[in-house]
Amino acid sequence: MAPFNRTNISEVEHVIRAPASRWDKKIAADLVSEMEAFFGKVDTIPQMKQALAIAGYQGLQRQIEKAVEGKTHLDAVRAMAHAMRSFALGSPGLAVASFRDPDVDNSESQKAAGQLAQVVLHVFGDAGISGTTARHAIRILKSLVRGFVLNEMSAPVARPMEYQKSYVFAVEMFVRGLTELRDASTAKET
Repeated sequence: MAPFNRTNISEVEHVIRAPASRWDKKIAADLVSEMEAFFGKVDTIPQMKQALAIAGYQGLQRQIEKAVEGKTHLDAVRAMAHAMRSFALGSPGLAVASFRDPDVDNSESQKAAGQLAQVVLHVFGDAGISGTTARHAIRILKSLVRGFVLNEMSAPVARPMEYQKSYVFAVEMFVRGLTELRDASTAKET
């Protein structure tokens, strides 16, 4: 066996093998510099979380608006569901940050989350789903998206599954179930 040659270690391996006091600071410094390029000065972990959440709310809102453009009713709901999954797979860090409830002490976070909520409520409203029923539908859709994304990201590469096909079926089941949800909610209110 050849002796260990330190010159053949990749930069990533070098960082990983370095004492924690060195590599964790390097990663944190790189992350902070990247974030400051996008969001301005970020001094604390809570500020970093808020900056990422705001960017997540805004990015998801843009993706939903683009996906539902020209679509109405249940077609818009389908398009929104696919846009949400696409956003989560394409920007997992921002998606996770936007899963959190907005910070009540941060007006910018409240505004970004509120604007996203209005877009989502409008899509459901156009499909005849509003009020308490819309809130239930939103929770169900968020759970559906998160579940698929988590499973998709953690699936073994050696055994790929047809997530896209399964997701299309799941969205169709969700969309068809909206009528049942609306009818059940209406029946309880009367």
